[in-house]
Amino acid sequence: MNIVKIEKLGYEKIVDSLSLGNIIVYPTDTAYALGCDATNKEACEKILKIKNRNKHMTLPLIASDADMVESWFELSGKSKELADEHWPGALALIIPAKKDRLTELVKQDDMSAVRVPNNIIARTISRQLGKPIVATSANMSGKDTCYNIESVTSSLEDNLNEIEYIIDFGELNKGELSTIIKISDNEVETVREGIIKIK
Repeated sequence: MNIVKIEKLGYEKIVDSLSLGNIIVYPTDTAYALGCDATNKEACEKILKIKNRNKHMTLPLIASDADMVESWFELSGKSKELADEHWPGALALIIPAKKDRLTELVKQDDMSAVRVPNNIIARTISRQLGKPIVATSANMSGKDTCYNIESVTSSLEDNLNEIEYIIDFGELNKGELSTIIKISDNEVETVREGIIKIK
């Protein structure tokens, strides 16, 4: 485990690490997240093990921009409308996947929760990797969300050796979690109410 500053390490080493199936911790606009390549089943399984999380709970994703989302998922109608209004931001959309390269651990009924965050580090990692990345909170399942590196290392202390890089972006603004919306047949269902309120 290496705690690093992105401006010193650079994105290339982070992306190379993800490409090799390694796990990172990185900042988002809501909290610190555990991340990996969303097409790598073994890496996703490692994250579930680190968090002690049930394998039946799918892992949410982050993408670099709406164009990437549209190339990997069905983004149209109501989902496109919500994306245009709230991205980048704390709104995750559960929408159908188009590419079967995504591991089943990030899909349920061929649908995934994906968003474009308002954090340049998270978006740049996804952009340079060229695919969506896993974005699940960097804490043990059932424990408090982490907004600084000290709380991340404290929560994950028994599994820090499973993580290659922890990107230190300082103290994140503590706030509500992202809102999760499921779009099916253009109908909107709120799965988790968060900072963005959808009428």
